[in-house]
Amino acid sequence: MIAKLHFPTITGIPRTTQASVTDYLRKAILSGELPAGTRLVQAELSQVLNVSVTPIREALRELSTQGLVDLDAFRGAVVHAPTLAELEEIFEIRRALLPLSIQRGVHAITVQEIEQAELLLAQMEVEGDRPRWVELNRQFHDLLYQADRSLHLKTLLQRLSDIAAIYINLSFAERPLQKESAEKEHRELLEAYRSKDAARAINISLNHINSTLEAARKVLQSHQ
Repeated sequence: MIAKLHFPTITGIPRTTQASVTDYLRKAILSGELPAGTRLVQAELSQVLNVSVTPIREALRELSTQGLVDLDAFRGAVVHAPTLAELEEIFEIRRALLPLSIQRGVHAITVQEIEQAELLLAQMEVEGDRPRWVELNRQFHDLLYQADRSLHLKTLLQRLSDIAAIYINLSFAERPLQKESAEKEHRELLEAYRSKDAARAINISLNHINSTLEAARKVLQSHQ
């Protein structure tokens, strides 16, 4: 129930901004505090977060573009429910697009971007909050996606990364040991980018996607 949610204070971000509200709701969805199918009533959220309806409305629109919220003409905003069919489709498309992105990105990535990726990995390795880890994971992959400087390909991959966050969180919730193997693969992937070894980076990325897909698939199948 929305009224029982407890949202932590986000240091350095004004509580009344859309970014703050979006962050609160994203974390609540990814943590499962707002389960799939939950109706997100703007008036209720406004009372819980003590903000006006306007940032709530904008946050829900933003989350809908990330695939975390469905906007229905009759039911309003509803937390997106993951499905096996969507999982298979998302990861199939990612497998098809990633080699092209990596082929171009490993030769264009800058020293500054490598350093930023290093910082993200360091944060992930000490992060104990699962939704926050999933968000850092998304930022890490998005940073690599943008290295190929292709606007449309980058946008497509980032959009898929947003939706994939639901499934990554789902698999990690029930298979926490997967986090350690994922972090190891991230280190290997970044090293391949650093050495501009496209073939190795592609191989690591595809193996990474396949292992995540298999873990999420097993979780979804166990709930059917």
